[in-house]
Amino acid sequence: MSRNNRRVAALAIAGALTLAPAVSGCGAGHNPQTAQPVNLTEGVNVSTDSGVNVRNLFVLGPAPGRRLTPGASAPVYAAVINDTTDGQPDRLVAVGSPDFQQPAPLTGGGIDLPARQLVQLGAQAPGQPGTAIVLGGLGKELLGGESIELTLRFQRSGDLKVLVPVVPHADAYATYSPAAPPAPTPNRTAPASPGTPGEPASSTVPAGGSPTEPTPSGDTGGGSSPDPVTHG
Repeated sequence: MSRNNRRVAALAIAGALTLAPAVSGCGAGHNPQTAQPVNLTEGVNVSTDSGVNVRNLFVLGPAPGRRLTPGASAPVYAAVINDTTDGQPDRLVAVGSPDFQQPAPLTGGGIDLPARQLVQLGAQAPGQPGTAIVLGGLGKELLGGESIELTLRFQRSGDLKVLVPVVPHADAYATYSPAAPPAPTPNRTAPASPGTPGEPASSTVPAGGSPTEPTPSGDTGGGSSPDPVTHG
């Protein structure tokens, strides 16, 4: 074989490998297999056996020079095209990661994936409500540039497990919305005496005596307020 022919053959093989479809996760059922992503963008491209295609899947990380600390939240972005061979709709019903303690809550219990339609995950544009996906309870520090394991569960197509990049919140991704910081936990304080709201009652000191304890004011009937419900 001539040198030119060998060069053409090598280029043809490289092109075929680049255009090869992603190896998918499992089909129906909830026994995940690890997908081999095609990394054509910052995110990864993966597909299920049934033909649900996930494109540019990534987790949005912190801005350069910053970090996500344990307990933080992070949004997931992707584009999904339900191109199943039977033309049936599917539904994304769960998104989770072993690096986050809380799976992403999905509005209405899931995101509908009509056949042959593009659905943007993480989009906040009008006309696409309920597609925000935010993982909570980060278990380790993230700086951006790492890869973490993510599992997408589809109602019909099963689980898709894949390593996705944590993309820094910069450059082309600077306009993406980061996760909102967690709301501060309100302090539980005892009821205040009449006066400035929120200030503790002060003791009174009679002449020649010792401070007296403040007298609780207001109606004491009805018992104490119940503790907030906690979820184990």
